[in-house]
Amino acid sequence: MTYQAVDTAPDTGSDRSSRRVGTSFILLALFAGLLGGSLALPILQTHPTSGQAFCHGILMTFFVMCPAALGGFGQWLLPAALGTDRTVLRGLTLAGFGFLSAGVVLLPLLPFVAMLLWSAGILAVAIDVITTCLEGRTCRFRDMAPLAWSLLATACSVVLVAPVLAAVVTRGMMNGLTTDALIETLHLPEMALMLTPALGLVTSALLSRSARGGASWTVAPYVFGVMGIGGPLFWMDGLYGSLASEVGASLMLVTQIVPSVVLIGALCRDVWQQKRDLDGTALWAIGSILLFAAGWLSDGLPGHSGDHTAVAFGGIMALCGGVYAWVERLLPGRVPTLLSRGHAGLMLVGAFCSIVPSVMIYGEVLMGLSLLAFGLVGLFLLRETGRARVSA
Repeated sequence: MTYQAVDTAPDTGSDRSSRRVGTSFILLALFAGLLGGSLALPILQTHPTSGQAFCHGILMTFFVMCPAALGGFGQWLLPAALGTDRTVLRGLTLAGFGFLSAGVVLLPLLPFVAMLLWSAGILAVAIDVITTCLEGRTCRFRDMAPLAWSLLATACSVVLVAPVLAAVVTRGMMNGLTTDALIETLHLPEMALMLTPALGLVTSALLSRSARGGASWTVAPYVFGVMGIGGPLFWMDGLYGSLASEVGASLMLVTQIVPSVVLIGALCRDVWQQKRDLDGTALWAIGSILLFAAGWLSDGLPGHSGDHTAVAFGGIMALCGGVYAWVERLLPGRVPTLLSRGHAGLMLVGAFCSIVPSVMIYGEVLMGLSLLAFGLVGLFLLRETGRARVSA
């Protein structure tokens, strides 16, 4: 039924087909997010399996953020940003959707097999994004929007990470690697794959659609290049020799935190000059920035264990804002502003409570309510698309 809302738009057949593929990826990411959130509920933590624990730790980045950013928004927003109506190798993206769908289903049961399927699926999607940016664009590189640069950098990061991850997982299956050890191995590339598309979505949400140029447009290619390529390259080099904890922390600072702060500073300057109205989508982006800042500042606290839960929540919040923007684009003017703002505030408060041990139980309750709110968004989307189908 969601496709019917797309088909009623007066666009070309190629545009509608790309949007259908993008819609499938966004719905897959929503399903994976609901699955990961439900597996974290206390009622399912009585006797958790190793695959279930691994699913909660990895699913949000690898099976939610990457497919939604590269496959979903890459099909919906990237062609328009490049001046074309579709991606170049959409068949690869469709094949990637099949691999990723199978990986989501198998992740709680066979985590290593699921990660191999993720490597194959997301690599196919990334090749489509890179090829479209290089061969399908009708604009100059200097005129590409920050969101396009973030998707290109994320795709390049996937090209670096996916083959190496497949090799690590295959070797781990033969040598008896535990899921906990694999999670520790993936810490640096996980942050790169989370932050790069999240900041691209934040930039797209806060900058007005008619705005071009500015500090954000100037620094975006360099910032996303360092984040998406620099971090995974150092991670790959570190696999051939153990890195000291101080070196790993320095790499995280140089390749992820510093570039993010530079981009956020330039973005704040542009938003201030444009006098941007704080609608529902903008509140999601601001909440994401606050969570990023909380995660980075907590690293400097005494006795901090290096947990980046707040940063992960910030990435998911940026993705949720992108989903609301996608719904608004599907059904212009029909999304209640109060729903978007209230949901953003609920998730922001729940995320902050979830990272404070003394009030963590309240955070779990609020995050559970946030999951239910996404269910309401889904029902609203089905109702409105059904009306659009009838009126068409």
